Amino acid sequence: MLDVRPICSICTISNTNEKARKPPVTNRRAERPGGEHAWVLAAAIAVIALVFAWIMIPAIFAGNPFSNALLPLLKMAGSVLAAFAGIGALKLYLEKKRWRERQNDPVPLKNRSYQPQRAPYASRVKPDTTYSQQKGHTVPQPNSSRAEWSLELLRSLEWKRFEDLCDEYSKTKGMRTQTTRLGADGGIDIRIYRETGDPMGVIQCKAWKKDIGVKLIRELAGVMAHEKVKNGVFITTSSFTPDATVFAAANGIILLDGKEFLNAIKTLPVSDQEHLLTFATSGDYTTPTCAKCGVKMVLKNGYSEFWGCPNYPRCRETIKIRGGGRK
Repeated sequence: MLDVRPICSICTISNTNEKARKPPVTNRRAERPGGEHAWVLAAAIAVIALVFAWIMIPAIFAGNPFSNALLPLLKMAGSVLAAFAGIGALKLYLEKKRWRERQNDPVPLKNRSYQPQRAPYASRVKPDTTYSQQKGHTVPQPNSSRAEWSLELLRSLEWKRFEDLCDEYSKTKGMRTQTTRLGADGGIDIRIYRETGDPMGVIQCKAWKKDIGVKLIRELAGVMAHEKVKNGVFITTSSFTPDATVFAAANGIILLDGKEFLNAIKTLPVSDQEHLLTFATSGDYTTPTCAKCGVKMVLKNGYSEFWGCPNYPRCRETIKIRGGGRK
């Protein structure tokens, strides 16, 4: 069995207090676009230019034949200046809006029941569904007070809840993490940061039934090179193929299959185990989540049964159901 202790080495540089669990701030502030109200200033310049060119100047030089001859040119110059300032204001506003949207601070969830930290990114390969997720619009939830950690329970988690569990486990180990946002995740689900705010590693999570092949491990290695980090972790509810294991070992990627991840959870203090159990099993934790909208999907019937987004037709995200297991 793969030794799960290497994953702990990633978090040894992080403190376990709540302050250390906050997402990096320094880097994000450096990325902040322009001044706080730069777009307002640019918009004001555009308005002033139009007022001067079309109202003030014609009023001031009214009756002057020489000035009247220059009025069309002055109006054109004022209009051009207003156009450039207006475009600049729009660009600054959109940049500021995008910057704010990127601020997706993970909230420490210690001692809380499950609360999604984000509407998760869609994985490059669509999430699978378990057989228990295929037999009704709602899936009966086991009583969390009677639940206990087992491989069956771990594999019953829908893909989003599993990703969030991996993130919460990382926080419990003292890591500073930030989950990726809604959309194409680029091959990662969680980023790990140093205390300085610098990127340290990436984690990819897959709640699958079928074994993880070498293709996805290669993609993770490519993401690590792109992100310029040396630490990569791949966690799944299933297992890894032999070639995936060989490639991961050669590239310094830590693999945790379902059994190893379960054992890693069970090595935690009892209080942390109970916290993660409550986190994982609160509410509806088996019905799959829409990878685009972040809402629970509903069972639908077309040519066959499938999971569909309740926001259809605005969102057409679906998950196919294939008999007896995940796709």
